[in-house]
Parts: sequence; C-alpha cells; structure tokens
Amino acid sequence: MIFSPDAFTGSILAVEGIRDAAVILNGPTGCKLYHSFLSDRQFPRESSHDPLAFQDEFYFGQPRVPCTCLDGEDYIRGSLQKFERALAAIAAKEKDLLMVINSPGASLVGDDLESVIKKAGMQDRCFVVENPGFSLPAARGFENVSIALLEHLKPHSIHGPLHRQNSKKKVNLIGLSLLQKYWEGSVAEMKRLLAFLGLEVGAAFLAGTSLDEIRESGDAVCNIVLFPEYGRRIAEWYRERLGTPIVFSSFGAPLGFDATESLLREVAIALDIDPAPALAEVRKARQVSYRQISRFHSYSGLPKGASFSIRAESSLAFPLTHWLYSYLGMAPLAVKLLPGSDPEIAESLRTFLEEKGFCEAWNRDPSLESADIAFADGPTLQLLKAKGCCKTGIEIALPEEGYIHLIPKTYLGVSGSLLLLEEIVNGLRSK
Repeated sequence: MIFSPDAFTGSILAVEGIRDAAVILNGPTGCKLYHSFLSDRQFPRESSHDPLAFQDEFYFGQPRVPCTCLDGEDYIRGSLQKFERALAAIAAKEKDLLMVINSPGASLVGDDLESVIKKAGMQDRCFVVENPGFSLPAARGFENVSIALLEHLKPHSIHGPLHRQNSKKKVNLIGLSLLQKYWEGSVAEMKRLLAFLGLEVGAAFLAGTSLDEIRESGDAVCNIVLFPEYGRRIAEWYRERLGTPIVFSSFGAPLGFDATESLLREVAIALDIDPAPALAEVRKARQVSYRQISRFHSYSGLPKGASFSIRAESSLAFPLTHWLYSYLGMAPLAVKLLPGSDPEIAESLRTFLEEKGFCEAWNRDPSLESADIAFADGPTLQLLKAKGCCKTGIEIALPEEGYIHLIPKTYLGVSGSLLLLEEIVNGLRSK
C-alpha cells in the first residue's frame, strides 16, 4: 500500500499555498473535510481555529477550502444555482483570487461554471480548473493548476532582459508545495543560503508566496527548480514565455552536503557569481557533523555499515541515497519511488545504485527487506515497524503521524543536513 496524495489533492494545495488566494471546491462535503484540514495544518492563516468562528454557509466549521456541498439531486439536475449562490457568498468573504475546482464526481456533470463567473463579472479574480488530473500523482495536479494559474495571472517581465542583467539579482524558487514536509523551513533555508550569493528570492512557487510576488516573478534572473516533479514544467513555461533561465541540480532537491553544494555551484555558474561564501557555510556544517559522527562511530561503529530503505519521490530519494552511501557509508537495501517521480532524476538514481553494486535495491519495496533505518511518510513507517522491516524510521514526506511542529525545520540545505544527521545518529543509537 502506498500512502501518497493524488492530483486532486495536489491541485487544491497548489493554490492554498498562496497567501492571498483560496480554493472553492465544487463537490460534496466529503471531498472537502480532509483538504480543509490539511491546508490549514500545513499553512495556518487564521489566528483562531474555533469551529464556531467559521459557521458561514459552505465552510462547515473549517476556515479553508469552502465547498458547494453537492448532493444527489445536484448530480441529476445540475448544480449551477447552488454554485451561483456559493460563489457570491464566498467571494464576499474571500477578497482575493479564487480558484474553482471540480471534485471527480462534479466534473462528470458538465455544468458551465464559467458562465456563472462571467455573469457575476468575476473573470479577473476567479478561474476554473475542470479536471486537474484527479487520480494522477499529486505533482501532476500541482503543475497543471500552477500553469493554469500562470495563464490566468500572466506574469511578465516589466523591464526586459537588460534590466535582469543590471539590477539586483532576484530569483524564484520553483517546485515548492504544501505537500512537502517542512516547506516553511525549506523556504527560509534557501533564502539564507542564496543571500550568501547576493541573491534575493522573489516567489517561492507555490509555498507561502503572494499573488504580487507571482505577478512580478517574470523579472527574476533565473528560476531555481528544487523539486523537479513539482517544477520542471512550470520552469519551462517561464522559459518559453518570458525567456527566464532554469537552474537544476543534477541530484534533485538540495538534500545533503553534496546536493546542496551542487545546486549552489549551478546557480553561481548560471549567474556568474563567486560561490565561495555559500560553500563556506556548507564547509562549516561538514566540520560540525564530522566531530559528532566520528565520536559516535568510535564507540558504536555506526553509521557506517548500517542499512537503509527509502520510499519517496525521486527528487528526495536520489540525493538521500547518494548522501547516505557516499558520506555515511550506509548500504541501501530498498529504494522505492513514488508515482510521478521525475524520470531524469529516477534514471540517475538507478544508474548510481547499479554503479555501486546495489542493483537489487532499485525500486524494491521496503516491506520486503529488514533495514536498520527507513525513510518514508508516517503511515508507511508505522507499517514497516509493525512488520519488523526497520528498527527505526524518519519521516521525510507527508502524510505524517501527527507530531505538531512549532519551530520551523527543514531537510534541505545546510540546516536540513544537520537535522537529518541528528535524527539518523540518534535513531541508530537508540536501537
């Protein structure tokens, strides 16, 4: 069993990741509840979560993802009258951009939602996504809606290519989503590291950014793709429409020292910047980690030789596998990619495992092995532990087991590498 969100969830959380935008779900209440909960948990906006404060019609006691609450009659007779009433009520409460998304069942009805929006004169602040992909992987729905959003907002370069070269250098972070664990800390860490290169982050697409930042994103000197599954097609849209250069890391996400250095070097090469100040931060972290790991190894022999398994998207699985093997000397027993993984990064991972003599680990289910430590989402880790397939586990993806985080964390960059090392060492030590 694979616990991973689908394109329906990915599409909703794409827009819910924008500070001043909201989703209207055209569907039954059952399709709303989980997405409302997840959106508010990942990116809380309201200071209060008192259900009595959200008793407005179509909200059902939750502050996010209002829905039209379709019933059986609506699927037979049509839902335009109910949608018209919902749109007026929600638009009066939500003052900025609205995205209307059909539930799988509502998409089969075929109601002309655009006609209601035009009748209300809301074409500028409201658009419809009829079919985001539904049962396709979450990343596909995220990208589909993101591109629809870009087509609606039409960001453009105000000053043109010459301005990009001569002004203070602004970059966009592409491929960030509320579906990713610790997204907020990841944005903060990337801003911190890129500041050492003299770069300012414009839009974090789409995790905590604003509509104005997206509208102004066309003036960025480049787009840095952190998670190719969630950003490759978006970055290509910018390049085709606005000529914005793209920076990828060959590892995927900047997870681990090697992948972080690789991304920083790629950015520096693309923009003709000296990477030394940023690389010095990585070097300091390497020194800190070496002191602790060498002492841990001196009395336990670990983490060298410990085995691991992974279930994740390729942009996480590849840099993590590479780092655990190359930096810590750990052995991969099973590396299973989730649906929707980036094919280029997946092929790099397969090649790496083959070159290192771990062909059998490629795309192998972690439930078929007994590893010292497993990396996956929370429910998967619970199952692996129950079956005795791992001694300890580290959550690197959603859904999670429910731990409430008050301090921003990340697994990306320098800070993320140290956090992950801390969890690995303590996980192995306790078992």
